[in-house]
Amino acid sequence: MSSIALITTCKGRLHHLRETLPLMAAQGADEVVVVDYGCPDGAGDWVEHEFPGVRVVRLTDDPGFCLPRARNAGARASSSEWLAFVDADVKLLPGWIGWLRGHLEDGRFYRASAVAGVRDLETFGSVVCPRRAFETIGGYDDAMRGWGGEDVDLYTRLSQIGLADTDYPASLVDVIRHGDDQRTRWYEIKDRRLQDVVSHCYLAAKSQLLAFRGPGQPLELEVRARLIEQTRRQLAAWNGDESEPLPVLKYTMAGGGWLPPPFVMRRQVQFTIRVERRRDVKPAR
Repeated sequence: MSSIALITTCKGRLHHLRETLPLMAAQGADEVVVVDYGCPDGAGDWVEHEFPGVRVVRLTDDPGFCLPRARNAGARASSSEWLAFVDADVKLLPGWIGWLRGHLEDGRFYRASAVAGVRDLETFGSVVCPRRAFETIGGYDDAMRGWGGEDVDLYTRLSQIGLADTDYPASLVDVIRHGDDQRTRWYEIKDRRLQDVVSHCYLAAKSQLLAFRGPGQPLELEVRARLIEQTRRQLAAWNGDESEPLPVLKYTMAGGGWLPPPFVMRRQVQFTIRVERRRDVKPAR
């Protein structure tokens, strides 16, 4: 039977963790890891006192919050064959891990199924995937900060190496509903829609840069951090204001290549990402 590590993170969400961690611990996972990301509520202390069998990882060097970095740290602190990343506001109901133990297959990753054709936004970012695949793609992109986008990026990269996006019954999970103020509390950008634009423009630019570099040439964290900062900076003046002209993001990429001596190859490509309004959606007022 495959081993499963259950990983959750906390920054200012101890009130949620008090409700959800007992349900997580009751599942019977091989490992449970809580990443206390400088939580002002002292989540790590509470976990160690109430759940001594749960492993606590502490990250204290960042006044903000980086979910990808937190989840990567949780994965490194575990050793199980499968990694189950679950948000602190998600309730795992009885039978959740039993279903997984009976259905997990290599070559797949698992998310809560859609209900009436729509995936619940609250459970969209919770995923179960094989450790080997997670490590092959380098885990979450920890250059990404802000609410959302890191999940889409992870699922895309898992799919690109051949894993099938597979459902588990949505009836096995529940969520604590709450407002965007809690989602964006530790992020610079508070507007979720603007953050979506930043994240997805960055992912598009990253895809272009990966294609430019060629197969087997991953992007270092420093390069990704510069790319997302460049994206954020170009969108800052617009700030999601639909009364202003929609932005056009411009990027330049340079590189080299082999040529026989005495020659040297210099490559450069420029591309744009244009933000346009969908014709079937009216502007916000």
